[in-house]
Amino acid sequence: MCGFTLNERKKNAELRELLGLEPVSLVIKKSRLRWFGHVECKDDTDWVERCTTIEVEGTKPRRHPRKTPSDGIKEDMKRFSGLGK
Repeated sequence: MCGFTLNERKKNAELRELLGLEPVSLVIKKSRLRWFGHVECKDDTDWVERCTTIEVEGTKPRRHPRKTPSDGIKEDMKRFSGLGK
């Protein structure tokens, strides 16, 4: 694709830099924040907006509690707010 063979053993990070591509994890985080922005603009009566504030009854697992979508959004916002500095 960019003039290298598998035998040359180039690292993925090098190839992404040469091709000007972003890591997949960064693309996913940006997309999640873009979706969150759309949800924030919705009416309070919209079902998607209501789902973001829903409280689930029950207890969390002891060892590794699962992250909620809002936990992921908060982490992404912290990450991208630090990039501007």
